[in-house]
Amino acid sequence: HLQFSDFDADREAVIRRAREAGIEEFVLVGSDLENSRQALRLAETHDHLWAAVGVHPHEAKDVDARALTMIEEYAKHPRAVAIGEVGLDFFHHHSPRETQMKVLPAFLQLQQRVCKPIILHCRDAYDELILLLREAQKTPYNGVLHCFSSSREVMEKFLDLGFCIAFSGALTYKKNDTLREACKACPLDRLLLETDAPYLSPQSKRGTRNEPSYLIETARTAAEIHQCSLEKLGELTSANTRRVFRL
Repeated sequence: HLQFSDFDADREAVIRRAREAGIEEFVLVGSDLENSRQALRLAETHDHLWAAVGVHPHEAKDVDARALTMIEEYAKHPRAVAIGEVGLDFFHHHSPRETQMKVLPAFLQLQQRVCKPIILHCRDAYDELILLLREAQKTPYNGVLHCFSSSREVMEKFLDLGFCIAFSGALTYKKNDTLREACKACPLDRLLLETDAPYLSPQSKRGTRNEPSYLIETARTAAEIHQCSLEKLGELTSANTRRVFRL
């Protein structure tokens, strides 16, 4: 989320540090109408920046026909590579559950119209999300389950639906063995890495603002889990990301 105000003071330096660390391309994920527009504007300024456009489930209460039309227009922008992040969040109660459950199918339909992948957010709503996706499914989904935080068994249900699984800095947390077990079971051709910056800094940076250069720590943990080199893991996850988002 490099378009967030958290990076206003040093955005270019953050991008430079990430590039120096080996991060070649970035997907800036939108969370509401204005934020999605800002992601597109920022993506226009660098050849290696891309944008996803969507409305986070926290803001589902604000999604109406106009909002859906605007997101669909944003999705036609040449720097837009995905719809997202959208989904369900039953941990917080910023939007009613029933509203979230009505809004997400509209984004799934929108995704089919624009023929771009979808980035799904899910927190404390995995069972409900799986049921909703199964009910709406017509063909295997093209998309990413963002910041996965559950078990191997739950992950496998999303793999069956066609999704890639994205792991964040939470993979490095000392007490997160369940997530590491899921990562180990994730097929290498469906594994993605992400930061969710400015959130979810990896273990050595916990309590500080996250930024893309910190992705290397998460990648190193994933490489150890899969018993391969950091370079090999990076090649695989980069290839997966480029395939999913057609970069």
